[in-house]
Amino acid sequence: MKKKLLCISLASVMALSAGLLAACAEEEGTPPQEEGGLRPVSELYPNAEEFDFQPLYDRNNNTIPEYGTHDPVMVEAFKEDGTPVYYAFSTDNATGGIYGVQVRTSPDMIEWTKVGAAINGFDGVQNDTQMRQKVTSADCELKEVYTFIQSQPDWSVPNRGPCYTLWAPDVIPAPTNTEAKENGGWWMYSCWTAGFGSEQSAIFKLHADNVAGPYYYDGFIVRECTDDRGINEIDPSAYWSADGTKLYLSYGSFFSGFASVELDPTTGLRKSGETADMPGKALLSGGTDAEGSAIAYHEVDVYTGDIGAEAEDASKWEKQGKYYMMASDGALAFNYSMRTWTSDQPDEGFDSLRGASGLQIGGNWTWRHEGDDDVKDLNYYIPGHNDMLTTKDGRNLIIYHTRVATSIKEGHPSFAEGEHFLYTSLFDFNSKGQIVINPNRYAGERIGLVTKEDITSKTNGKYSVIKMQSSDVAYNTRSEIYYAQDCEFHADGTITGAIEGTWKLYGTHYIYIKLGDVEYYGTAMPALIRQYDATKTPDRPVRWKANGGLTISAITDTLDANGDNGILYLNMQF
Repeated sequence: MKKKLLCISLASVMALSAGLLAACAEEEGTPPQEEGGLRPVSELYPNAEEFDFQPLYDRNNNTIPEYGTHDPVMVEAFKEDGTPVYYAFSTDNATGGIYGVQVRTSPDMIEWTKVGAAINGFDGVQNDTQMRQKVTSADCELKEVYTFIQSQPDWSVPNRGPCYTLWAPDVIPAPTNTEAKENGGWWMYSCWTAGFGSEQSAIFKLHADNVAGPYYYDGFIVRECTDDRGINEIDPSAYWSADGTKLYLSYGSFFSGFASVELDPTTGLRKSGETADMPGKALLSGGTDAEGSAIAYHEVDVYTGDIGAEAEDASKWEKQGKYYMMASDGALAFNYSMRTWTSDQPDEGFDSLRGASGLQIGGNWTWRHEGDDDVKDLNYYIPGHNDMLTTKDGRNLIIYHTRVATSIKEGHPSFAEGEHFLYTSLFDFNSKGQIVINPNRYAGERIGLVTKEDITSKTNGKYSVIKMQSSDVAYNTRSEIYYAQDCEFHADGTITGAIEGTWKLYGTHYIYIKLGDVEYYGTAMPALIRQYDATKTPDRPVRWKANGGLTISAITDTLDANGDNGILYLNMQF
């Protein structure tokens, strides 16, 4: 379901022709350059009246279902009548009040409900004391994992171990569950480490009949060993090869980068001849400070001409297929940012415009202007540890956690501990084949056909703009927060205001922006746009207003003198 071509499963792939495979890839990628069934974007704007004008996230209200979500992944499952339903799985912790892997569900990826613990026997475990009692009991489902992890040296190191938290799960439908039915069989991969900051960890597999669980232990996938090259055995993420015949699992963290192991597609465990003490193959050619890798294959439309120097030539569009890896770089409470890499192969050769550092596509931003009141609903701070999901109807979604407020931690500016919230946003591909994200919370929208008039007419070309620059700051240094500024897009192709330059729309919804000598490539997408509003009444207890409109996300295809790439987010300004 997630991180793979949705219409391909192991059970059916052998019967698919090459033409059918290509059609499947096209369905889940960027739409063709002709209209190709895309609806006009003006028909796809979310209706703000359908959304409750209440604060989405109240720091003092931990009963909000999205609260306490860390390292989320999401799957699309189907009821017996074919209705889609979505499940989010995340790291267990006291903040979320659930141990044994947290599970949430939603009919639309907008409104979420807590389900409970995913792993057999962990319902009702809500804190470290209860977790310790559970894992040391004779009937613990994870007794083998606990026996291994508590034997590691870091388990007994003060201020590091012991760790009673299961981190960063991943869930996929079992290959026999070809239609991703809720009750059709599911596999889970999760991890356990000896202590926070430890490299002594293990990844293991479980299975369940129902997507929400209970999940039962099957065995280790990879674990700490003397020959693991320093790669940490955390943050598992399962994905299929483009033809659906091979199953892989990526893992790793900022210690020594990422690795990938090939799995037996019939069992989900290590392939024949390999054991859990055999580390995987390196995914990146150099070092990285990233963690939480997620990999998916996409075929996307790429423009091979120079759109900045010439009129659009339809013959210069071509399909290109690549494996996309997303991950998060930096410290959880200081400078987390989302990065991307690509490769022609599923288990090696990942690279980016910025090399092993990854092309940055998200950091710290707020849709408030500098000086506005700190309206938390408009803040996207240190977002990351994301998953990628392509739905059956072709929507590309990124699911991630983000925080909403700042604080001071041990003398350093930091982001408030515990404020992990579940977010979902559309992502897309620009005409260079680079991932760009919709910088707004998902509200049911999908990619549509955009015209030049759409860009300039709805709000007379007025936009809020976030101009961000990638960076690799020191681990315990807070990254800059980028605030909204004002600009205008004009019908003559110019931009004035906080940014000055030119713009051009091409293809179905692609946009080219030039600011001085710097070129940005992006797409225009529908969004529910929330914007700061100082007014507040008893009937409207928030300081923001919402409207359906266009958002633009774009990144540079070159680096500046510091080796950093640029990022632009723009929301229509109402």
